[in-house]
Amino acid sequence: MEQILGASSNSYPGLGKQLRYVAGSWDEKGDEKDFYPLGIHPNCAGSISEMLFVREVAMMIVMDRLSDKPDFHRKVFDDAIVAKWIDEALAIPNNSLWDEIVLGNDGPDGQRVKRLRNILDKGCLEYCIQELRAKAKYFEKTGLVPTLDASAAVCKSDVLIDEALQDELRAAFVKLQAEQESAPDWHPRTDGKVQDLVHPSLYPLVFGTTRVFADEVVGVDDAIDKWAGKGNVIPEPIGPGEIVDGFDGYGGPNVDISFWSDKYQWLPANVKFQPDGSLKFTSYINNLHPLKHREIYGTIEKLIEKSIPAWDTCVPALRGWSGVSGRSSRFPFPSDPDSEKASARRISSQLTTVITSDDNEENWVPKLDEVETPRHSRAPSEAEVSGDERDAEEEFDEEDDYEDWDSESGDPYSGTRKEVKWKMIREPVQSQPLKFEAWKYGPSQGESLRERFDGLQIIVKMASIELTPEKPEFPVGGWHVEGQMNEHIVGTALYYLDSENITPSHLQFRMHTTYDIDHKFRVGQDNFKWMERVYGTRLGSGQDAPCLQNYGSVETKEGRLLAFPNVFHHRVSPFKLKDKTKPGHRRFIALWLVDPLTRVISTANVPPQQQDWWMDRAFINLKTAEASKVATPIAQTILDKAPSAENSGLKAAAKGGTHGLPVELMNMLADEFDDALPMNLEEAKEHRLNLMDIRTVFQGNAESRWEEQTYSFCEH
Repeated sequence: MEQILGASSNSYPGLGKQLRYVAGSWDEKGDEKDFYPLGIHPNCAGSISEMLFVREVAMMIVMDRLSDKPDFHRKVFDDAIVAKWIDEALAIPNNSLWDEIVLGNDGPDGQRVKRLRNILDKGCLEYCIQELRAKAKYFEKTGLVPTLDASAAVCKSDVLIDEALQDELRAAFVKLQAEQESAPDWHPRTDGKVQDLVHPSLYPLVFGTTRVFADEVVGVDDAIDKWAGKGNVIPEPIGPGEIVDGFDGYGGPNVDISFWSDKYQWLPANVKFQPDGSLKFTSYINNLHPLKHREIYGTIEKLIEKSIPAWDTCVPALRGWSGVSGRSSRFPFPSDPDSEKASARRISSQLTTVITSDDNEENWVPKLDEVETPRHSRAPSEAEVSGDERDAEEEFDEEDDYEDWDSESGDPYSGTRKEVKWKMIREPVQSQPLKFEAWKYGPSQGESLRERFDGLQIIVKMASIELTPEKPEFPVGGWHVEGQMNEHIVGTALYYLDSENITPSHLQFRMHTTYDIDHKFRVGQDNFKWMERVYGTRLGSGQDAPCLQNYGSVETKEGRLLAFPNVFHHRVSPFKLKDKTKPGHRRFIALWLVDPLTRVISTANVPPQQQDWWMDRAFINLKTAEASKVATPIAQTILDKAPSAENSGLKAAAKGGTHGLPVELMNMLADEFDDALPMNLEEAKEHRLNLMDIRTVFQGNAESRWEEQTYSFCEH
């Protein structure tokens, strides 16, 4: 077993190691080694999706919706029910599927690719049923459903968290919200709609301010009494820094150094697997009081334990540049029908270039020789033009005369009258799914997190979205991945424990794709209209779309556990109150898995920074009646340094305690006290705003990098 998270190495990124340390995918000898991919940068190994047919994405969306049906795992084996499901899927409006799949695939001119007339057919749906039957068998064993799975996968479950655990989590939220009743902690810049109950952006690791230990000495029960205020201040990183050599195999040294934060880091808590199969926190959860809320710790331990099989299913360690899922192909690799490479499979395994040129008539219906030449001196009728084509104004002349007609994307249709008509009315021939091949979901023997590691590092967030008649809508979120590079987050688990009076909401997913498609496809110059149609994205110099592949969305319903790797960009869809005369809410807990192969600074290294926690424990036994035993100058110094302190004994001592300490001694005590006093809430909130500002800049830079990397074909 790899004891990566059990023993103290005294070396972490930002403490003993360079802040921008990345383990990489190659060892010192140049051999491949295991690593967990990140989708923060377009070049990160293992985070690249293949380009997927519009048809395949539609199939993934349909399978996700069908697997949401009650008892799908049994009904999917009933042929009569399945026949109805196929009819339902074929009745889904083509335009709604298309719009979800090509979202964001506009070219720089804002134009989209012409819609496919029919995305799905019965053969696609029959394949979906076979795949759903395989997923149903996995669900029977695990309670998990892999979904939206191609180069990476999402994992969902509506049964893994039982009613008892859900009730415990609800009770935890009620207790934490009650503590904030007089002063709710509304997350900044959310218009008073998101209440933070536990959030890693409050009291984070602050380089140059936070006290730390190189050894992992801070626990749970002793965190405040034994360790608060102790440790050495962690130094700020020197200079902008460089990415260590190991990153070359991970995505190249050209990754923007701003993707790491030189100022802040979210703090994970450490958990350790127990011999009985459970797990326990071995360090406190940042912003969740380790003594007042010990029972909530136990509840979260149970939730993490339930989440680990979901991470095992969709957050595997990789070796080399292969995709995350490793699943078999649904479609053959596109090629010229006469090519010997017609049986080639996925892009990831295809090393030779194949032909997908528009000149290949086999890629179109009808073929050119099946089109009648338009009559002399008339424009094509509206019935002859598919999609959003505009009526032509000019007249046709002789058959061999050439004309240019603008398509709906602004590209000219050039050729003879017959060729122009063919280009205007043709529909691409879409590939049919391969014969279904079952594959193994879940980790291989010896590859689960529990088998490989003796513990993990987990970042915890607990939040409630509160809508009111005055604030009835929650807006669409921004595309993002979790954390910055120095937090090394590789997986997410979200549990939606309570929803009331809100409309359905979804989490949308997308991934990077490779830009160098000219290495995989051979086409003539500007001869990639077939590819644009079947992949649903703009290609070509000056009009290409970002290298981003939409995967669809998953509903975030009450009682659902949702897990996915941090190679996915994701965002929440908008939702609102069902009944706008009543309030509503959605409450969830987020668990972020830190790379088990890269140990980071955690709460085991950082004593609690919450000043009020320390004050409560340090003076918990000081009663008003005992105030006379405390020197008045000492009590007043404490209150001066911690104005938010609410201890009645201290306040009484400041008014009527003992007197007579020498001035020199008081000055020494004041200096020492000032250095050791933990951070107050006002300071923590100021750091939170600064952290958010830094992440806003980072997210903008990351999104620019995502958007600026576009598909391109070399000029031929």
